[in-house]
Amino acid sequence: MGWIGWLVWVVLAATAAGAGDLASLKADLRGPDGNARRKAAEALGEMGGAEAVELLARAYRAEAEDAFGVKAACAVALGRTGRPEAAGPLSEMLGDRDYWVRRKAVEALGAIPGAEAEKALALAVGDADPRVRVAALEALGRRRGSPDLLRAGLGDADPRVRAAALSALVQAGAPDSDRLLAEALGEESWRVRLRAAALLAARGDARGREVLAGAVRQGRHAGTAVREWSCLGADAVPDLAALWADPEVAQPEKDRILEVLERLDCPASTRFFLALATDPGAAAGDRVRAVMVLFDRREALGAGDVRAVGRLLDEPDPNLKAVALQILLDRGGPGFLARIAPLAEHPNPVVRHFALQNLAAHGGPEHEAVFVRALQDPKATNVRLAMETLGRIGSPAAIRALEPFLGQRKYRRYAQAAIDAIRERSP
Repeated sequence: MGWIGWLVWVVLAATAAGAGDLASLKADLRGPDGNARRKAAEALGEMGGAEAVELLARAYRAEAEDAFGVKAACAVALGRTGRPEAAGPLSEMLGDRDYWVRRKAVEALGAIPGAEAEKALALAVGDADPRVRVAALEALGRRRGSPDLLRAGLGDADPRVRAAALSALVQAGAPDSDRLLAEALGEESWRVRLRAAALLAARGDARGREVLAGAVRQGRHAGTAVREWSCLGADAVPDLAALWADPEVAQPEKDRILEVLERLDCPASTRFFLALATDPGAAAGDRVRAVMVLFDRREALGAGDVRAVGRLLDEPDPNLKAVALQILLDRGGPGFLARIAPLAEHPNPVVRHFALQNLAAHGGPEHEAVFVRALQDPKATNVRLAMETLGRIGSPAAIRALEPFLGQRKYRRYAQAAIDAIRERSP
């Protein structure tokens, strides 16, 4: 077979496999197992194509109820196809009695190009359920839909819908959005006021930041205020950090701010947590939380950041020491070993363990005495670590310290392996 014949064979085999998969999915869609029908619908969304759209439309119509989430799965899958002809079946789903199916259909329509999808979304703005109306406005905003249609949402009875309309108008680039946001700061609904404030803050408008900061200081709807502020991304960090340090802000609000700053994984928030972790005047719990965030972001720490983490080795709190040792294990290298070596005999077993791990990873024969003493550690994990490390770096003198463990069942295998390794290296 020449290479052309081989290529034809590969294409035919792949086509046959795809046809076999499609036949299997068709069978599952008609089968009695609701979970299998839902999974088949999800798979068709990934497969795409005009036939998938037709099959999903039929599957939706065949479902009397949505106990297994098949209808909603069909809506999501139709959106994933991205095909204009999916707008028809999705428009049909807007008449479903289940709001969840209608909402998923609206979200899917947002991903479908063409005027038919746009028209269906415009109809969904008048849906009976406010959650569906919110989804429709959000989808129209992303599509930069008609500002007149989006403005109609500002008169909705539900504040969630009015807030969504503000966001959609900004996203669609409505020319009067500045005026509408300023007016919304006087809205009776706190939800709308805070959304308007966040959108103004995103534009650098101080009025928006003042409204959000006031809500946090007063502790009224502070969680929503902080969440809205977080939508600014990295730009929100300086203001949130300042609020966290504000003595007028209560502890529950400070905790919410820390949660948001932790989610905002960016250089600015990493600097905030580094400053908090190394601040001796901060609360112990906040400092430990901050250094744990730094551990999660350790790959992003620069050399100066790692040196600052190294200073936590001198802190009295064993939790700070332990997490700092874990960071240094990956990022520290041999430069910290002189300060780490004494911690191998720290009263806290976790501190001892990570100190020994650092010495094992970055140290050498000069730390043999440390590991010989660690053979007497009350924690079995530390004893085994000491034995394994002595097998790599120990001299023949270390064998005498290891030999007594040959008579102990739980250590015999580790001790023998270490002794053999030492003898092999130093005959």
